[in-house]
Amino acid sequence: MPTLTPALTFLWGCVLLFLLFFYLGTTDHRGKKLSGTILTVLMSIFCVWAFMGLGIKKGIDIGGGSSFTVQLKPGLDDKGAPKPITKNSLEQAIAILEKRLNPNGENDLLMTPQGEDRIHIEMPGVKEDDKDAVRKKIEEVAQLELRIVHPDSEREIEKIKTNGGVAIGYVEMPHKEIGKKDKGKVDSLLVKSRADLAGKHVSRAIAKLDPQEGWVIGLYLDSEGSKTFDEIAARHRGDRMAIVLDGVVISDPVLKSDHYGGYAQISGGANGFKQEEAIALATALENPLENPMVIIESSEGSAAFGAKTVEQAIYTGIVGTVLIALFMLIYYRLAGVVALCGVVVNLLMIFGAMALFKITLTMPGIAGIALTVGMGVDANVLIYERLREEMRAGKSLATGLATAFEKAFAAIFDVHVTTLITSLILFSLASGLVKGFAVTLIVGIFGTLFGALIVTRVVFGWFIDTHKLDNVKFAQFIPTGNYDVLKYAKPFIIGSFALAFVSLAGFVYKPNHGIGIDFRGGAKTQFAIAANEVVTPTDAETALKNAGLKTGTFYVQENTTATGRQISVRSELDDKDRVKSTLENAFVGKLTGGSTDTVGSVVGSELAQRSIIAFVVAMVAILIYLSFFYEFSFALGAIIALFHDCIIVVGLSVLMGQELSIIHIGAVLTVAGYSINDTIIVFDRIREMIKAKGGTGNIRDIMNEAISITLSRTLLTSLTALMPMVALYIFGGPSMKEFSLPILIGIIVGTYSSIYIASPLVLWYAKKTGKSLHRQVLDNAERAAAIKPTATA
Repeated sequence: MPTLTPALTFLWGCVLLFLLFFYLGTTDHRGKKLSGTILTVLMSIFCVWAFMGLGIKKGIDIGGGSSFTVQLKPGLDDKGAPKPITKNSLEQAIAILEKRLNPNGENDLLMTPQGEDRIHIEMPGVKEDDKDAVRKKIEEVAQLELRIVHPDSEREIEKIKTNGGVAIGYVEMPHKEIGKKDKGKVDSLLVKSRADLAGKHVSRAIAKLDPQEGWVIGLYLDSEGSKTFDEIAARHRGDRMAIVLDGVVISDPVLKSDHYGGYAQISGGANGFKQEEAIALATALENPLENPMVIIESSEGSAAFGAKTVEQAIYTGIVGTVLIALFMLIYYRLAGVVALCGVVVNLLMIFGAMALFKITLTMPGIAGIALTVGMGVDANVLIYERLREEMRAGKSLATGLATAFEKAFAAIFDVHVTTLITSLILFSLASGLVKGFAVTLIVGIFGTLFGALIVTRVVFGWFIDTHKLDNVKFAQFIPTGNYDVLKYAKPFIIGSFALAFVSLAGFVYKPNHGIGIDFRGGAKTQFAIAANEVVTPTDAETALKNAGLKTGTFYVQENTTATGRQISVRSELDDKDRVKSTLENAFVGKLTGGSTDTVGSVVGSELAQRSIIAFVVAMVAILIYLSFFYEFSFALGAIIALFHDCIIVVGLSVLMGQELSIIHIGAVLTVAGYSINDTIIVFDRIREMIKAKGGTGNIRDIMNEAISITLSRTLLTSLTALMPMVALYIFGGPSMKEFSLPILIGIIVGTYSSIYIASPLVLWYAKKTGKSLHRQVLDNAERAAAIKPTATA
């Protein structure tokens, strides 16, 4: 298979885009069917090509990787005095390293404070050729300064070297380029002893390609820096300005103007910058370190969750997928085969895009994939349940299918747009594992839409046009009828919110028993594995479990360093002595030199704050979207139900003996996705029925009828979502149980909250405020119709 080069990727992408726009734009049935078929085939080939040729990077939690232990050194304050290392220094360094090592959020990255002045960094497999670049990103302080060069620098330096003495107000600094260009020339410059402008005034730094200079770095200064720079330029027009980075002059351009408008440009001198060098330097300049740091140890580590856990996740994931496929085939029969075609293409697109864009696959990322597969199945269920209604009304398969796609499109569109809004906000504002979840979900959303709205429609088109399919038969497990669902809303609301209160009370009563070491920090115990001896992480885990340590309160990894192999255990601080003694007694002569140190939380305070802010902003965005396209009471009901679901999921998980860890982040985000999706489907049908009745009829009766009609879809989707999670919980190891339990709880709670929590809240709020829900919904529906796209025939 030929290598997928950037040029080939670009050309293939252009072809796919052309076919997509042709498919969306044409109204000719035959042309749509042919272009859709070619698009599906080429898209599948391209994604398989990308996946097979490039592969997917595994995160450190499932594939292991490289780790670095760095030590911070005291920095200098504005007066040049040593600045002590504090907890804030460690937090600042972690935040900066996150931006340097993972600027686009595509890499899995874990950083934990260790001791008083060290940070432990874990990255997915760093190749040997890339380690120097990683070291540079970590150790480069990126202290930028602009200093005016002495007007007669070279001659003055020669004079000082010959006769001695000093140049008052100036200091000699090495130059990156001069010595390389002219061997006989002085390889330094005389620059002002105090910086004319400090790098702290750089608000933004970007790498870009200049036609004359090649790759350069554009610096955008803040208001104070802009003003100062123009004042300097006005006084020293025609003089050279030294660009000093970490005490080395990297270029010394002439100031040709007295007004730069807050923008300066750094070139790479005679040899210029390489693209990678320019991008790395721009990132470093935008994120300078307050404290220098050095790497004191590097190693290769095993998967954080262990190879056995990863294998169990793969096998149980396959079992869950097979269960979903069997259910779709039994319930929807031949239409189930068509739906599975869309799901398969969806998965191909997800893995192909992850390989193409170098997105790292992590446990939260797997949660994102599970959510998108669930959304894909949900979209097909929505279409098929609509098709069932149309066929029951006496329409032909072709006409009923077109109507089903058209009516289901509004709900599918709203579900995916709200999920996309949430994902984009999480990606923009959050970091670390939350960003990894968001990236995977963004990719999956487009795959789901393509699979459900294009692939399934094209396959159906071929079956119908060749008369291989003139009718479809579906199973009917859930009887149809008009139920007084809202009659049971009050006891559900009282019981559910009481459960949420108990969940919160559990945290207040025993806060330390609910928060795991990923959030609280703990201890790290390390042993060297003796030569010619074998001790695996699984062996160590078994010994610790036999000693009474609970799953989820410790993590075992195997590391390979320059001095040999190691076993490291991250555990509760109170358990460090038990961990050390247990492993020493269990592996006498095999493990040596046990040492223990304190480590900070994997989820640092800044990561936690940014994740919470991102989640809140996402909820506000959904509130605005639903208020605009539905009505404020719908938006309020959806958000309250979502928070209710998340609180119960977290609370019940803790009450059932779990401690919150990184793995729960992905689980809670997945539950939030399921919750809002379920609620929007119900709300869409309520809105549709209000429009169909022209704003007349009792709103409570309309809601009951809408919920009754969507009940089949709600229960079917929940059932298909539960299948892989049940498989994970039954057949998976302890880590998989820790992951699947909160999602199992969330699916069950989310299913009934969309019926018995969100909808009754809408009705209650409308009555409380005295607003006409009919009128509000109709007005917003007219506004939405003018903006939203529609399903094409």
